[in-house]
Amino acid sequence: MIKPLCLILVFVVALGTCATQGQTIVPGTPGFCTDRPDKLYCLLPRLFDEANPDPFTPVTAAFASQLTQVPLASPASGIIYVLDPRINVPVRSGQETYGPVLTDRGDTLGRHALFVAFTFQHFSFSSIDGISLGQIPVVFNVCTITGQCAPIGTIDSINLTVNQYAFFATYGLANRVDVSVAVPLINVNMGAAGVSCTICDGPIDYSVPPNGVQYDFRPQSKSQGALGLGDVVFRVKGQVLRHGKYKIALGGDFRVATGDALNFLGAGAVGVRPFVAFSRGGHISPHLNVGYQWNGDSILGGEVAGTKGKLPDNLFYSAGFDAALHSKLTLAGDFLGEHVVGQFRLKRIVTDNVPDVSVVKGNFNTAKASVGLKYNPVKNMIISGNVLLRLDHNGLRNKPVPLIGVSYTFN
Repeated sequence: MIKPLCLILVFVVALGTCATQGQTIVPGTPGFCTDRPDKLYCLLPRLFDEANPDPFTPVTAAFASQLTQVPLASPASGIIYVLDPRINVPVRSGQETYGPVLTDRGDTLGRHALFVAFTFQHFSFSSIDGISLGQIPVVFNVCTITGQCAPIGTIDSINLTVNQYAFFATYGLANRVDVSVAVPLINVNMGAAGVSCTICDGPIDYSVPPNGVQYDFRPQSKSQGALGLGDVVFRVKGQVLRHGKYKIALGGDFRVATGDALNFLGAGAVGVRPFVAFSRGGHISPHLNVGYQWNGDSILGGEVAGTKGKLPDNLFYSAGFDAALHSKLTLAGDFLGEHVVGQFRLKRIVTDNVPDVSVVKGNFNTAKASVGLKYNPVKNMIISGNVLLRLDHNGLRNKPVPLIGVSYTFN
């Protein structure tokens, strides 16, 4: 899944520019973003005329690392082939449903079968850790070289949309072993605005000879976009138990850092996710997934701009069912949960009687629901539609996420 970014998967990173509790601006200090004005990561640091050369990466990490948890559809076919022992040839199985959309079941594709698919998902975000993205309080403790200091309270907003186009291919190496690849193409559009400012009647003038500098905290806005390859994900999945209608498969995903992390197109680190998938066949088919996502070091996880830090790991679990509404139509529903470990988060505070945010590090749980349909119009083609809903306000909260997809299985 695209944790690419995807989800790759992004907008939040930029907030890091706005500042954290009681940060001090030192005029003329060189910053990580000075030489990277074209990166989305540096959009917020440039919002107030680069008043703070340091992008305050702990806040940036709180946003960016959570964007890496954007999900991909499952690279699993709704059409399954099994070996007919009478003729020693794979034939289409008699399964009654076409499976889930975002999760897995215990089936494998079938020997020498090839599954190809395309999905589109649209993400937009409303809040992070219960703080509205339209009203983010950030305080700058501004000090001139002469020693004059004043707290500058700003209210800022971020608007981020992520369009994820994903291409999948799965091949049946053996009757019970599949290999897959998921290749996402990510389009990120981000806008940032200073909505209001406290004690900010005009530009703050640092008239320090020979280079006078002015920083302007008054309301203004910037926007930028990026388009490119996300993080490619490879998968191996093997069925380890088949007993009547009951099936269990073990699998592993390996994420390659192919996306540009500073443009929120990827996580900027490798990732490994072993998982187990259980399912029971029938007119109503329940399924259960459990796995653990391990992530490496990324520039999006560093506490100092330009350095790397550990991205948070997460335990994920899901439970749901798919039901045959018709021989050509399946209803799929899932509950998807995650326990995120070691994540930077934002917390509301007050600095000098002015609303502000600080950064803390800890664990939290998330909950989502997925509801979709799979339709088999002709032969081995499946058309999918799905909506992903967020059930809590922990972490980065997405609005309802629509998905459309088409797939075909060759044999």
